[in-house]
Amino acid sequence: MVTIYKTENVKKEEEGTLLRGELRGLSTDTKPTKIGDKTIANGSQFIEIDTGKVFLYDAASETWKEV
Repeated sequence: MVTIYKTENVKKEEEGTLLRGELRGLSTDTKPTKIGDKTIANGSQFIEIDTGKVFLYDAASETWKEV
């Protein structure tokens, strides 16, 4: 189960409302690209609580990249 922390809405005219924030979950959880009707914003962070790995969202490729 993915848990959402520290979120903020980011309004982009061409892209609608984006959600920037910090998400946490297990390495086996699917890292989301949308939450409800909001798209994850570039630079959002996902922390795997079982491995300690940190990922940043790349909106251009719609993928999570390990840092």
